[in-house]
Amino acid sequence: MESAVAEVPAEGAPFVERRRELTVRAVVFGCVMGVLLSAGNIYMGLKTGFIDGGSITAALVGFAFFALIKRLSPRTFGARENNIAQTTASSAAVMGFAIGLSSSMPALEMMGHPFPGWALVLWGIALGVLGIFVASTLREKLVRADRLPFPTGAATAEVIETIGAAHKTAMHRAIILIGTAAFAMAFTWFRDGRPTLIPQGWMVGAVVAGVTLSKITVGINWSPLMISTGMLIGERAAFSMLGGAVLGWIVLAPQIIHAGLVPAATYSDCNGWLIWPGVGMLLGGSLVPLALDWRVVVRSFRDLGGFVPKAKDGAAGSAPTTIRGAKTLLASAIVLVFALCIGVFHIGFVASLVGLVSAVVLANACGRTAGETDYAPTGAFGTITQLALAGNGVVSSVVAGSVVAGASTQASQTLWAFKAGDRLGGSPRAQLTAQLIGAVVGSIAGVPTYFILVKAYGIATERLPAPSAVSWRATAEAIQHGIGALPKYSALAGMLGFGVGLLFAILSRTRLARFVPSAAAMGAAMIMPFSLSAAACLGGLVLVVAKRLRPNSDPQLMSIAAGSIAGESLMGVIIAALITAGLLSPG
Repeated sequence: MESAVAEVPAEGAPFVERRRELTVRAVVFGCVMGVLLSAGNIYMGLKTGFIDGGSITAALVGFAFFALIKRLSPRTFGARENNIAQTTASSAAVMGFAIGLSSSMPALEMMGHPFPGWALVLWGIALGVLGIFVASTLREKLVRADRLPFPTGAATAEVIETIGAAHKTAMHRAIILIGTAAFAMAFTWFRDGRPTLIPQGWMVGAVVAGVTLSKITVGINWSPLMISTGMLIGERAAFSMLGGAVLGWIVLAPQIIHAGLVPAATYSDCNGWLIWPGVGMLLGGSLVPLALDWRVVVRSFRDLGGFVPKAKDGAAGSAPTTIRGAKTLLASAIVLVFALCIGVFHIGFVASLVGLVSAVVLANACGRTAGETDYAPTGAFGTITQLALAGNGVVSSVVAGSVVAGASTQASQTLWAFKAGDRLGGSPRAQLTAQLIGAVVGSIAGVPTYFILVKAYGIATERLPAPSAVSWRATAEAIQHGIGALPKYSALAGMLGFGVGLLFAILSRTRLARFVPSAAAMGAAMIMPFSLSAAACLGGLVLVVAKRLRPNSDPQLMSIAAGSIAGESLMGVIIAALITAGLLSPG
């Protein structure tokens, strides 16, 4: 698989032919790393609603791995090979999110519409291919012409460049990441496996309005993943999660239990009511910014011209971003989306067409938003599509929204990868090939992981709260049954939550931004167990203290966080597999 590729060091500069980019070892390592990251992301997505693309993790681990086996393979693992490896791994890592395994698909399953694994694998491959080719048409405009920052892609390139310039520093970060992952795996085993030496957490025994708070998950969960999530999302979002948890589980939950609005003082019963103010706040915090950033959306429609070829590949100042058989591959993906929509999901041709066209248009808008802000509003665009097709039934609206969210996820990730490759002088054609390979591998590996986790832990449970899936289900049920069918006073709470989200979104654009909580983080915390949000807040506190003590410690902190997330996620999947196989009893 070794290929001669074109390096583009600067816009308009002549191509320089170089070898050793799209190599077998880079792709194989990327696939292996992608399988691990994909499994971990599905666990993390179902537990927290967040995922990590894993590009920096893959780059650091790839460097460390090939440095350790240098005697067996004396060829240097170069920057462009590393870029291909991380591209493959990151493409696979996000596929669980692209398929909807932490959002739309479990939402449908909770509503009595499960689908076979083979269909979900094909669904993922089709949406992955669609999103990748949308991104390939936008690369020249967004990455090369407009030079949008795409901060995640730029940061990945910076890490790879640092590896080349400072091997000791890079190896130090890699050792921290791998060592932390090993610790988190051991910690998780002795917490969730056998022997159980570490408790799940510490619960609060206080009583509010006659309700013992420990019964409704008020406490702190000893979770390396959640603590590290708080470090990654930053102190504002982490502290906002604690605020949302306090509002939901200490203020509201005891009151609705005392008033008899829920059957019992349990997490699942209270969650059935609290999802409405939580989802309201989530929608207010995620959809409103799109309206406030309307100029970005308008500019994205101008980018649609990129889907009409204007010059041959390889024209001056551009790099070829197509591969042999690209048109056939794209056409096959489109046909496969239609076939699955109609034959497996049983939605009509019109709804399928609306979903597909919306996917192309909104994935394009999502790509520009990711380029300018480093935030890809995939869930928000999926929800918009879901609401637009409300009259077509629950399954049709959710599946159409899933098409948009899935294609937008891969389009954004591909553009981040293109940004890294552009800075490193890599071949976009080689990266396109790596993206496609990663999408296939991530789909094949991700679906079995999802079924193992769901069988072992369930959906929307204390172990796997699945906040994104709960949000999708709540939206679908509101569409299907109407506000009158919701739990008493929950619709009012949802509207108040949306109003609060709207207010916070507006204030976050003012000088008061640093003091305004994150509405999206607060809404997610109202859906999740209190103990998980408290752990995320602890992570935010650790971040604040560490920055005070060592202002330049960000790279090390991010390595610790990435390692902890990977460690608990992977061990969580391993324990679930053992439970499913009957080799371990549930804790």
